[in-house]
Amino acid sequence: MKIICLLLIILTFSSGFPSQIIHVWQTPVIWAVEGSSITLLCYFNIIGKNATIGSYKWYRHVVGSGPEVSNNNKFFHGRITRVDSNEFIHGRSAFITLHSVEFSDSGMYYCEVIFNFGQEISGEGNGTFLNVTARDSSSMMPPTMDFITQRLFTIINILMVALGVSMFLTVLFVCLYYNHRVFPDQKM
Repeated sequence: MKIICLLLIILTFSSGFPSQIIHVWQTPVIWAVEGSSITLLCYFNIIGKNATIGSYKWYRHVVGSGPEVSNNNKFFHGRITRVDSNEFIHGRSAFITLHSVEFSDSGMYYCEVIFNFGQEISGEGNGTFLNVTARDSSSMMPPTMDFITQRLFTIINILMVALGVSMFLTVLFVCLYYNHRVFPDQKM
């Protein structure tokens, strides 16, 4: 039984529970006015792994096969600002800021976070729809939710870590309880 409990504890943290290792969250919709700058938010959490080397990419329309949103793309050249590596690793954020927004920038944007733990592991968000309006229609835009969204993602990250710790403690408690009940004279 001790071996089974040990295997359960190891599997809890090595399997990337619940089903992925990297969880990525994005703001579903962001509104912008032509000519303004807008930050596309992307938060991530890695459960059960301590990551120090990784990267992130943004795609338009389709993750992986859509056009990459970077300064290397002629449509975005000189208009993209990325978070620094310290904010990426320690702040768990993969934001980009798109400057001088154009009406043609409207569309879906997907954040992909990539780490290498002996093999490449990636996670992607559900996408952010960027809705760009003409300068004269700015009065029709809803108020920004960036502050509230950032706090919501922080709370989700904390809850995911708490879930991992509670799963570990539950497995540990069950193993200890079962071992004590089955083998009451043995010391652990």
